[in-house]
Amino acid sequence: MSNESYKGELETNPGSALPTESELPGQTQIPVDSKLRFVDTRTNNELLKVAISGANPPPNYARNTEYWSRLGPVNVSVMSMESVAFPNKPGTPEYAKDFDLWLSAGNLIATGQETSPQEWIQGEYKPQAPYSTLYWAIDPDAPSTDRIGLLLERDGQHQLLSMTWYKTRQPKDGLIFQKLPSKLKFTEVPGTNPSAIDEKATWYYYHCVTVTQGL
Repeated sequence: MSNESYKGELETNPGSALPTESELPGQTQIPVDSKLRFVDTRTNNELLKVAISGANPPPNYARNTEYWSRLGPVNVSVMSMESVAFPNKPGTPEYAKDFDLWLSAGNLIATGQETSPQEWIQGEYKPQAPYSTLYWAIDPDAPSTDRIGLLLERDGQHQLLSMTWYKTRQPKDGLIFQKLPSKLKFTEVPGTNPSAIDEKATWYYYHCVTVTQGL
């Protein structure tokens, strides 16, 4: 997903407005191995938690893998993704406990953290699940000009099945983010075509292949 992070929030403005340079946050890096959560901005209820294992994963977890903990149905129009660092260093018993605890409340799906630029395909991904929602957010790599998309596919009970990321340029290293903000707001758009986010942009997508985990 990302190799770096910076402290600072990126919130979407109403309509098509994007922030000016003076509104953009500073870029102070925080540790790479991080944990994320997606929150319903209306109720502040947690929807999803994500832990990224990195190169030194805890026991029983794979390297360079994103573990998504599904806490309940995902059926919201606006949500925030929040990023925080683990308090303990990878490789320590405390880190392993933190990792387990962060994911323990939900059932897990996993997908690779890393991908190649060639796996980002120009065009539109056609969702296959019973339910799907496309969200847009400011692109942390070019916050004054670009946007990204996140398509969530869900089953009949609105449980997350898979994720598809959209970007307006093919990432040179395959990562959706070069720097990950501490908070990023995602807003639903009509339909699942990324042209609803920006009809003039050339869109590339990466569809995450997920595997159900039984930890």
